[in-house]
Amino acid sequence: MRWMYRRFWLPLYRLWALRFIRRERVFRHGRLQLRVPPGVFHPGIFFSTPIFLDFLQNIDFQNKKTLDVGTGSGALALFAAQKGAVVTALDINPLAVQTTRNNAQALGLSVTLWRSDLLESLPMQQFDVVLINPPSYPKKPENAAEHAFFAGENLSYFEKLFCQLPPFLGPESKGWMILSEDCDLRTIQEIAGRYGFWFFNVLEQKKWGERFGIWAFGLRPSP
Repeated sequence: MRWMYRRFWLPLYRLWALRFIRRERVFRHGRLQLRVPPGVFHPGIFFSTPIFLDFLQNIDFQNKKTLDVGTGSGALALFAAQKGAVVTALDINPLAVQTTRNNAQALGLSVTLWRSDLLESLPMQQFDVVLINPPSYPKKPENAAEHAFFAGENLSYFEKLFCQLPPFLGPESKGWMILSEDCDLRTIQEIAGRYGFWFFNVLEQKKWGERFGIWAFGLRPSP
């Protein structure tokens, strides 16, 4: 039951996770092998990334211009690059940008990297595919690493994201985002709609008592 998961298992898991990420670790998923230092979101101890990667197995990335927003260790960006995408990845955390660069070099993959607060520093261009594993919790991040978890007061991350995205998308562009049931899903949907996006759930999956959803989004056609 959900309450048992929250009350008993989750606190123990968090204690273990905090100890686990105190030193550099390796994340493996399929053909991906990534080194993840302390201070960078670890895709292996949080369930969203493996679920997202499994979903993306069936997406055609060949020659698609793909943007990974908040790349972290580079898991989504490098997965897409392995599948033939032309990838741009960004992160506000300079350590995450360097980590993705190192992992790309180790895998022999090419990724264009930007340190950027969402899309602020990204040169204007259009993408076919956008991938986002966003922060979810309504709290102001206190340092670069916390931007992976906290979406600002009143979910300001999503306001800024959906405000900035439209010029980077064409009428056929499509994005995918993974969100936990712990997020304020209704508010995120409302924000997306306010900036001209369609935004709906395409897959739900439960992992160790927590339910995740994959959300597809794109620009609504002009009237």
